[in-house]
Amino acid sequence: KVVADTMRDYIANFFGCESCQQYFLGMYDSCGFNHCRRFKQPKSLPPPESWSQFALWLWEVHNDINVKLLEAESSRMGTVASKQKLELAVWPSSESCSSCKDQYGKWNSDAVLSQLKKQYWPGGVQNFRYIVLKKKDRKEEESSGYAELLENLFFLAFSAGIVMWCVKKQHINFTGRHKKYEQDYV
Repeated sequence: KVVADTMRDYIANFFGCESCQQYFLGMYDSCGFNHCRRFKQPKSLPPPESWSQFALWLWEVHNDINVKLLEAESSRMGTVASKQKLELAVWPSSESCSSCKDQYGKWNSDAVLSQLKKQYWPGGVQNFRYIVLKKKDRKEEESSGYAELLENLFFLAFSAGIVMWCVKKQHINFTGRHKKYEQDYV
């Protein structure tokens, strides 16, 4: 849930395509593609399946936006997007993943997830900090909470020191005290 919310905020503030941005925000804020249920944040560590759901949700959103853009472009040109063009707008294609759709055209989420991993993580996940392997016991959670608090306090103090130093330098430059006068060297 936190990752999805961060992505929403990024798109809201930095995405260049305004129509894409508005569409995504409207879809996200109305729980599009059922993300409100799919990304429920548990009180303990999330199960590994939640990461799979996030990847599948992103895939669904990406395909939906591609189809919407194609339909909007066709509408501007006064035509209707053909079924063949609509099929080309979605990923993966039938050629790149024959098992991703069944004979009725329904997506096989396990095969799509496998294709996503093959395409974007061909060597497997390299940073094991992001993989949830097992739940921590309470003692580990309590001790890591204290260490995390100390780390955050240290970072806050360090950041405050840098901000104070920058403000002081700016003040010195603004007042002109940084300039050296001949009388200082006589």
